[in-house]
Amino acid sequence: MNNLGKSSGPKISDCKTTAQLQNFCREIGRDIRQGKVKIGRVHYALSLLQTCAQAYHCGYDEVVSVELGVAGGAGLLDMCSAAEHLGPIFGIDIRVVGFDNATGLPAPKDYRDHPEMWQQTMFKMPDPDILRAKLPKFAELIVGDVADTIPGWLEAKPLSRKMGFVSVDVDYYSSTLSAFPMFEMAPEHYLPAMPLYFDDMNTCITYNSRCGEPLAIAEFNERNPMRIIEEKPTWAIRNFHALHVLDHPFRQGTALPKFPLQVVQY
Repeated sequence: MNNLGKSSGPKISDCKTTAQLQNFCREIGRDIRQGKVKIGRVHYALSLLQTCAQAYHCGYDEVVSVELGVAGGAGLLDMCSAAEHLGPIFGIDIRVVGFDNATGLPAPKDYRDHPEMWQQTMFKMPDPDILRAKLPKFAELIVGDVADTIPGWLEAKPLSRKMGFVSVDVDYYSSTLSAFPMFEMAPEHYLPAMPLYFDDMNTCITYNSRCGEPLAIAEFNERNPMRIIEEKPTWAIRNFHALHVLDHPFRQGTALPKFPLQVVQY
């Protein structure tokens, strides 16, 4: 385990300027990319690093990291590993939440759900209780259709715990749309540019802009003039996107972060 930010070397408390914070984060990012720190899926770890850096800029000390579409649970456990490593380095309390119906994919509704690829019951969760037993205390698994479970969870989420990172892997256009209320709360619930990961974007020949996650994103952007989801392909993080919360107080100029918000590629 790398000691960066823990027992030796620079610490987050040493970062008094934007440049110092960027250098601190670059060192962590380099260790993740080079495999010196092994905390699961690299794109999860780097996305959560972006979350922590931005939260520190903003003075937030509580965030939540969400996986939509858990299946066997390997990704959720990796997300927990990244949160457990990065949270103490930045002094940020990271909760991890996974959402899954546990019964596998529903039947595709039409061509927009890619029925040529996905069929009913694919990615069924073997046993939710076994997965729950593996989760650390700061993580939870919520079982049910996201259209039913997300609204109640959002209502109960405290304002102090900002939405920090969301991985979207529910495969279908229709299911992705059902999850998007997670991105339509009051601006104070979010980071100014919340990191996102979309799994089903570029890898298969039948993926296109009129189906699946790309279509759901386009429709979200069309109906939300003060929220926009955009990919950042130059950051060399697999399928990395950001939810730009244009009505956020920091982006409206009605409040200021502790450092100018210049979170860059790490």
